[in-house]
Amino acid sequence: MIGNYNRLSPAAIVMLGLSMTAGAVPLAYSAEAVHDSHWSGDLRVGANMDLIAEARDFGADMNRQVLDLREVEVSLESQIKPWLYGMIFLTRPSDEDISVEEAAVIADLGRGFRLKAGKYRNEFGLLNTVHEPERPQVSLPLPVEEFLGEEQLRETAVTLGRLTDLGNGYRAGISGAVFNSDNAAAFDAGQSGDKAFGGKLYFGRQASDTAYQLGLSALTGKNDTVGTTDIQALDFRVLLEPEFARGYDYPARFSWMGEVLFNQREIAPGVSNNANGAWTLVDYQFKPAHHLGAGAEYTQGRLDKSLTSRAYSAHYSWYYSPHARLQVQAGASS
Repeated sequence: MIGNYNRLSPAAIVMLGLSMTAGAVPLAYSAEAVHDSHWSGDLRVGANMDLIAEARDFGADMNRQVLDLREVEVSLESQIKPWLYGMIFLTRPSDEDISVEEAAVIADLGRGFRLKAGKYRNEFGLLNTVHEPERPQVSLPLPVEEFLGEEQLRETAVTLGRLTDLGNGYRAGISGAVFNSDNAAAFDAGQSGDKAFGGKLYFGRQASDTAYQLGLSALTGKNDTVGTTDIQALDFRVLLEPEFARGYDYPARFSWMGEVLFNQREIAPGVSNNANGAWTLVDYQFKPAHHLGAGAEYTQGRLDKSLTSRAYSAHYSWYYSPHARLQVQAGASS
């Protein structure tokens, strides 16, 4: 985040990310063996390892070279009932103890509504629900990290949503959530026990040759000054030949995505800092499983909008399996 380091001069950055996934493996359970257990016969186990190598040049006094196992993740998922799904994601970030990243149940209700409860990546913006090894780029965009922190929104919450099929490939969705205001960057990191509230609207269409989606997200809650933080996000995604590499993560032949974020934060009684940020990314799959892309990012400081930062990047991704990849990203920031 901006307050953590100086970005006054251009900085060269090279990153390499390696994501290795052991796809979901079914474990057989018989109804007779588990007796009264609610677990079904389709418990699935997955594993993911995220390795990152990073070299940054901030000048003679601020060089950094890192080779790090950024995260190891194990997932357990089960269709408990035809209408009830459960999941647990255990993760061990670098230099931290193993912890529960997500643990939630999702229930399909009547009239197309769906309820999700537990601790999970909350629905906000374009990337918040995407795990680190599955992001389209190695690094987290600057405004997302500045306004939501490196961990983004992963709060204990209850979300109610509904997806509507409008026919001819069109669809729309709406969701609303109440969650703990534990996020250290945006709110009070659990100091007050106050709740935060959020919601998202989106609209999109998918056809054989093109697809797009537009989204609007908002959240509000008290921060550590006993003031209020309000954040809004406008996001978009456009895909050409969306099924070009069917079966792989990010199968589209060409994708363009991005987000604009607006952060209003009370930093003292009657004093607010209104900061904005934006990022965009293009990705071209020149042959199946091989991608080239480029991105640009800009953000103002969430506590002082006069502090600004920019970054530009280019990446190459090779999917050596449908859900695992080697990715190299290089760029510059200022």
